[in-house]
Amino acid sequence: MAPSMGPVDETDGDGVVGDWSPETVAALFRALEGVDADVSPQLARSVQATINAVKHAGREFGFLTKSEVLAVLGPENDSEAHDFTLPYRGQTLYPGFLFEPSPGGAGSMRVRPIMKDVKKIADEYGWDGTDVVLWMISPTTWFADERRPVDHFEEPARILAAFEDEAGGTW
Repeated sequence: MAPSMGPVDETDGDGVVGDWSPETVAALFRALEGVDADVSPQLARSVQATINAVKHAGREFGFLTKSEVLAVLGPENDSEAHDFTLPYRGQTLYPGFLFEPSPGGAGSMRVRPIMKDVKKIADEYGWDGTDVVLWMISPTTWFADERRPVDHFEEPARILAAFEDEAGGTW
């Protein structure tokens, strides 16, 4: 389906790069010192967790670029995918799980029909597409197996109920 554009890094058993090299530390230092305000450890960790999730999504599902989405969906259908993107290294990328083979079309793809309903719920509660994608690839206790919504595409009603509950929840 989607070509794997996720970065391939040498990782330990937990999937974390244990690179404490001077070059890695210097790169992180430059990034943080480029921000005028003080950066809390919590914010730095949150940003890194998001980057890690995007990298993992790329490795697992592959990414498509805008031109690749146009090629597999056709210009009349590409707008269905616009909202569900992940930013990475200056690009806007579409995770491969958004797409499935189009019925009756040899090799052509379509956006999974469930995403139209997910978008309606997201719009109702003010969620953007990036947040939806990150939710779709994150484990949730809403499912008995505590797996991710993307692991339950065969149960669209349950995904929609879980997302409605998550998006509309108050703390």
